Amino acid sequence: MSNLQSKLELWINDVNQEDGITLSLFAKITDTMFSLIKWAGIPFVLYLLFEIARW
Repeated sequence: MSNLQSKLELWINDVNQEDGITLSLFAKITDTMFSLIKWAGIPFVLYLLFEIARW
């Protein structure tokens, strides 16, 4: 139990740091998600516009 508590305390300290590993990990995840949405979403929207224009 004390091992889990010490790991949790270390993680809490990391979250509170401005340049912590957790914050950089979440920043990397959100950047990747934005890139995927941008590069997959723009062609899909263009496809939808072309399909609507064919009506």
